[in-house]
Amino acid sequence: MLWGLRPVQTQAAYNLAVDKLRRQIHLGLLLPNERLPSERALAEEINIARVTLREALRVLEGNKYIVIKRGQHGGAFVEKLEVLDQVAMFRISSDRAGMMRILEFREANEQAAIRLATTRATLPELKRMRAALGQMRDAREPASLKQAETMFTLAMADAAHNPLISHAVEDGLDQMFLPYFVAEFDHWRSVSTNLYSKLLGAIEAQNADQAAAVVGEILARDWVRVKAITV
Repeated sequence: MLWGLRPVQTQAAYNLAVDKLRRQIHLGLLLPNERLPSERALAEEINIARVTLREALRVLEGNKYIVIKRGQHGGAFVEKLEVLDQVAMFRISSDRAGMMRILEFREANEQAAIRLATTRATLPELKRMRAALGQMRDAREPASLKQAETMFTLAMADAAHNPLISHAVEDGLDQMFLPYFVAEFDHWRSVSTNLYSKLLGAIEAQNADQAAAVVGEILARDWVRVKAITV
């Protein structure tokens, strides 16, 4: 007996490219104002035709993720921070219940990842986490801080050595897409650095309970930000 089968939904190739690039922006791996690679290089990297890529870029521009500039110094650029923050706040404010489910999804997967990471982390993942922590300390603006937090969390997920969990952790970060702006940036950076430093220390000490508690603090802080937007 077959159960749970649903009709197959075809997806245009350009939509797949939109999802890939939007995910990079949501994760903070592509920074505000950053210039994307040339059409030829980007099409080859994603493995799609240039005409398909152009359609994807038009969709991203229409959704205010990128801006396409013409002329000698033109190209596709990630939108400025203020515009991306407006996109993020609209997503959150329009679906608070959905954000709660995303946070529950993040908690389930990040807690699973951290408990495995405390016993499975290897030198390459620890190096990535230390590098991300260094970037947090050196961050001078919100975008680079967000990027560092993402890079730390992805390294932590990879340290679980379970590709399904790693992908789920990345999905959760992608779907949450919090705004870049935070009040009192220097204080926020200090708090972030302390939290992730505690987390790295717990991983290196193989203290699963302490590591899980710190992940809980990080997620609780993110939920406070979501609630502040939806009030």
